[in-house]
Amino acid sequence: MKLNHYMGVIACISLLLLGSCNSEYSESRNFDDIIFQIENDPQSYLLRLDTINMNCVKNKRDAVHFILAAITLSYTDNNYYPPKSVLERCIQIFKKEKMIQPYLETLYLLAETYKKENDITKEVHTIETAINIARQEYDQEWLFYLYSYLGEMYIRQFNTLNFIKYQTLANQCIKDVNFQNMSISTQIQVAKSFLYLDRYKVSYEKLNEIEKHLGKKNIFLSEIKRLQGIALYKMQHWDACIEKLKEAVVEETSIEHKFTCFAILTYCYYRKKDLLNAEKYKFLAIENSINGGNAFAEIEFYTLCAEFARLNHDAGEQIKCLNKLKEKYEMAFDCLNGESLDKAIQAYTNICEKQSIYRQIAIYKYILIGLLLVLCVSLVIYIQLRRKQVYRILALQQQINSLDNLRNVKNEVKEFILRDFEIAKKIAILRSTQQVQSARFLKDLEKYHIIDENYLLGTQWEQFYNHIDLSFDGFYSKLIQKYPMLNDKEVQLCCMLVSGFKTEEIAAIWMNSVFSVHKYKTNIRKKIGIPEGGDIILFLVEKLDL
Repeated sequence: MKLNHYMGVIACISLLLLGSCNSEYSESRNFDDIIFQIENDPQSYLLRLDTINMNCVKNKRDAVHFILAAITLSYTDNNYYPPKSVLERCIQIFKKEKMIQPYLETLYLLAETYKKENDITKEVHTIETAINIARQEYDQEWLFYLYSYLGEMYIRQFNTLNFIKYQTLANQCIKDVNFQNMSISTQIQVAKSFLYLDRYKVSYEKLNEIEKHLGKKNIFLSEIKRLQGIALYKMQHWDACIEKLKEAVVEETSIEHKFTCFAILTYCYYRKKDLLNAEKYKFLAIENSINGGNAFAEIEFYTLCAEFARLNHDAGEQIKCLNKLKEKYEMAFDCLNGESLDKAIQAYTNICEKQSIYRQIAIYKYILIGLLLVLCVSLVIYIQLRRKQVYRILALQQQINSLDNLRNVKNEVKEFILRDFEIAKKIAILRSTQQVQSARFLKDLEKYHIIDENYLLGTQWEQFYNHIDLSFDGFYSKLIQKYPMLNDKEVQLCCMLVSGFKTEEIAAIWMNSVFSVHKYKTNIRKKIGIPEGGDIILFLVEKLDL
């Protein structure tokens, strides 16, 4: 009898434990199913919600109700952000009840709220908390989504190094997950990551595959069409891009995304020589431009607007666009100021591009100043000669200041490049002379594909040649034009020699012997007519008029 009694008690306890597990599993499944319903038709779900007392959260049921309502409202109202105090209360409840999916959704909403307030420290802390939870649960989809969020957050801060780091981590999380088994939001993020990797065709195909399974009321439909339009724009399919972006912008509620659509439509019509529509979408883009958006996208857009104004001989509009360009550059430079040297080195490639644009802006300024001077002379011809001279002196002073600014920017970029070369030399010597000590360090770098993607650790010759031209008065361009018979290795050797690399450092970078480098030097002397043992660089400097 006692044995039967004990067996009965054990059976009851087992049933209770099994029921508890099934209840937790059922709750998780039910929550995910409701999220799926909200994504496919948020408006119909919103009609069933009681939003009057939803901020009063006392228990688990209230917390779930609040989070589902907050998610629905965030989908239907772009300006809605749930109260932080209520979100923090929900986080406490979900943590205590070990409700993982609602817990992660709440942390994500809290991070979005901090993003709105521009509180980067708390935003990062919240996302990293979510990452730790997802890692404990081994939820690869959430990890991918959260790492992608961090990557996009850092690219907003012009921090390319951290963007690459977190994008790499995100892709590693998702590599073993079947694309068909992912949630819709994760599939879209995967397609977006292909855009970051310049794999535009693959991204477009993935987006088409996702679109086939979406209803007409799905909240992700406009985002998919916008991303399709961006992929087509990158592939230079102007007509198809225009069609997709026009469909996307009808449903788009985000001002930043509207600006992106209108700016790309402006560019597409410009490329199609349809200046009337280009002008139309230019004004729509300006109406939707906001401070704190994608500064580089706005720089590209206002550069195009300045070109429109120049073609239409509209000096006033051109001045406005140039002033906008100046504001965007100042904002970008403010973000870069105060960064550490390592971060500045990562961003200096952007400075190189901006330098070229600054030269164009300077040219526009000179043209505008000339036009203004001619106009002033024609209008104030009766004014005294001394006043005319004052105007000319002011104009010359402006030109001098502009030239000084350009010279300072160029010197600054040269310093970054020379530091880059020194770092490359040190890494090369480390590889060749301290192989045992550096093996673990290089292995860690390769683990995250940093050596392949980072110009400091990988040998990206086209970028290197651009730096050589900038720092040594067009040495590379003059070299290949003057001596086309030199092969790739010989051109590389000449460029490294002119930038101060020693024979041992060049051998380390090529992963060859010093003897091989001397052999290439001998071949160069024969091809360009240098006596045996002659200094290659002294000869080239003289021949290339450097």
